[in-house]
Amino acid sequence: MANNPILSLAFVFILSFLSARLARKLKLPTITAYVVLGILLSPNLFNLLSAEFIEASDFFSNIVLGMIAFSLGESFSLNMLRRVGRAVAGISITASLIPWLFVTLITWILFKQPFPIALLFGAIASATAPAAVVTVTQEYKSKGDFTDTLLGVVAIDDAWALIIFGLSLAVAKSSLNGDTNFIAITKDVLMALLEIFGSLVIGVITAFIFKKFSFLIKNPKDRLIYTFGFLALTIGLSIAFHFSILLACMALGAILANTNNGSSEFFDSLREVETPLYLIFFVLAGASLKISVLSVAVGLTLCFIISRTAGKIFGAYLGAKIVNSSSKIKKYMGLALTPQAGVALACALVVKHTIGGVWGDKILTITVASTVVFELFGPWITKYALVKAGDVTEEDIA
Repeated sequence: MANNPILSLAFVFILSFLSARLARKLKLPTITAYVVLGILLSPNLFNLLSAEFIEASDFFSNIVLGMIAFSLGESFSLNMLRRVGRAVAGISITASLIPWLFVTLITWILFKQPFPIALLFGAIASATAPAAVVTVTQEYKSKGDFTDTLLGVVAIDDAWALIIFGLSLAVAKSSLNGDTNFIAITKDVLMALLEIFGSLVIGVITAFIFKKFSFLIKNPKDRLIYTFGFLALTIGLSIAFHFSILLACMALGAILANTNNGSSEFFDSLREVETPLYLIFFVLAGASLKISVLSVAVGLTLCFIISRTAGKIFGAYLGAKIVNSSSKIKKYMGLALTPQAGVALACALVVKHTIGGVWGDKILTITVASTVVFELFGPWITKYALVKAGDVTEEDIA
C-alpha cells in the first residue's frame, strides 16, 4: 500500500478531514492537525505515504508558495497601505526585520552555523500566521485600537517576510559555494541581485500580459482558469530561469492589485481551490520532518523558538515606539504575533529543495517542529495579549 500514491492521497484527504474535526473540538489550529498527521503518516512512524507522493512535495510547495506570494502581493496595493496606516506599516516592518536579525546572529554566533544557513533561519523566523491571529480575535470578539492595529499588522507582515526570505535565499544560494575571496564574493552579490531583479521582471511581464488579455474572461470559471494559468506561468518561468518564485509571484499580485480595479476577483478566485492544495502541502511538510535530524538539533530548535519570540516582542516594541503608539501596543503587540505556520513552512520547503542535503533537512525539520509549538501555544499567547491590552473582557472569555 505504501507504494500507491493514489491510495496515499486518499489517506491524506480522509484522515485530514477527521483530524480537522478533532482539532476544532480540541480548539487547536487545523494547520497543526495537518502537520501532526503528516508526521504520523510519514516513513518515521506508520509509513502510509508512498515515496512518489512524498517526492511530490517539491511540486506542491512551489504551487502553494506561488499562491501565498500572489495573495500577499495584494497587501501592497496603495489602497491597503493607506487603510492600515503609518503605525501598522512601521510595526510590521520592524516586527519582521528584528526576528530576522536576532535569529540570524544567535544561530551564527552562538551555534556556529554557517552564515548563509543562519540567514535562512532568520528569514523564516520573520513570518507570522495571520489565520491563527484572526481566528483568536474573532473567537473572543476582540475590539479596540490594539485589535485594529494587530489585524493591520498581520495583513502585511508576511508580505515583508516573503521579501526578506527571497533576498536571503538569493544571497545564501550564491554564498554556499565556499569561496571567500573578493572576486568570488562580488560575483555572489551580483548573482543575488540578478536573481532579485530577474524575479521582479518576470512578475512585471506576466502581470502586463495578464492585464492585456483579461478582457477575454467572461465568467467566474474563466477567471479561475485564467488566473491559475498565469500564476503557473510565473512559477514555471521562475524555476526555468532559477529566479525566486516568491518575489515573482508577489510582484505579479502587487501590480495587479494596483493597476486593475477588479483585481480582488482574481485573488478571490484562487481562494476557491486553495484548501485541498494547502491541506496536501501541510501534510507533506509534516511528513518531511526527520526525527533523526531533530534528535541532534533540539538545542537549535529551542534557540529558534526563543530567539524568534524575543525578536517579535522587541521588534514590535521598537516599531510601536518609532511611530509613537500607545503603551499597550508597545508592551503586548509582539506577544500577539507569536503564531507561525504556512509561510514559514512554505519557505522551509523551498530551502529543502533549493539547498538540499543535510542543511535542507535540518532547516525544514526545525521549522516543522517549531511550527507545531507556535501553533499549539501561539493562539493562547495571542489571547493573553488581547486580554492584557483590554480588548477582551472576562465575559468574552467565559
